[in-house]
Amino acid sequence: MTKSQLRRARAPEHKTERRADIVQAAAALLRRDPSATFSVDELAHRAGLAKGTVYLYFGTREEVLLALHDQQSRELFDVVEQALSAADCHGRRVVEGGLAYLRAHPEFYPVAGNCRHMLDTNIGTEAAFAFKLGIAQRLEPLGRRVEELYPGLARGEGVALLTNCYAMIIGLWQQTDPPLCLRKVMHRAEMAIFRVDFEKQLVAALLDLWAGAEQRGRKVKP
Repeated sequence: MTKSQLRRARAPEHKTERRADIVQAAAALLRRDPSATFSVDELAHRAGLAKGTVYLYFGTREEVLLALHDQQSRELFDVVEQALSAADCHGRRVVEGGLAYLRAHPEFYPVAGNCRHMLDTNIGTEAAFAFKLGIAQRLEPLGRRVEELYPGLARGEGVALLTNCYAMIIGLWQQTDPPLCLRKVMHRAEMAIFRVDFEKQLVAALLDLWAGAEQRGRKVKP
């Protein structure tokens, strides 16, 4: 790399692009290997960078994955916000919009499912705090919009509904996605009870959550 290229690499917009390239490389590797066992070497190669360059932007491999989860969470919030802003907004619109996004980004599930472990093991406090703060800043106004939609809900119930939806998505995915050690035997008759139509059950469960909020929300306090 020439001196002029190095100078360009120091520009804020170039740093943002580099960081985005690393995050998108992680997303591509996750689509190939949902177990997220890829190394920093593989990540750097996929992004077209030297391994040391990755560490200029992220302290650990897990911080890259957290950045990916943060980005996709924000995109999912955008979808929810758009659905909640519709004139004829209802729970099904929110659920269908969210599932359409997740269907197009299957790598969301393994990263989200492993998020707590990453935060516990190999994420710095500063990165973890920034991630949680960003989530809170998006959740609060979305929660208030839900409460405007269903005026009978108490303050905080909008955020609780959205949080419960997230928990349902990740929890059901973890229950229905077989671990690697069991995938070769999932066809056996004894395993039939665990062969679940994930999306069908998820839609039903999420709609139940929204129906409950709608029912409570109709009971406007005098």
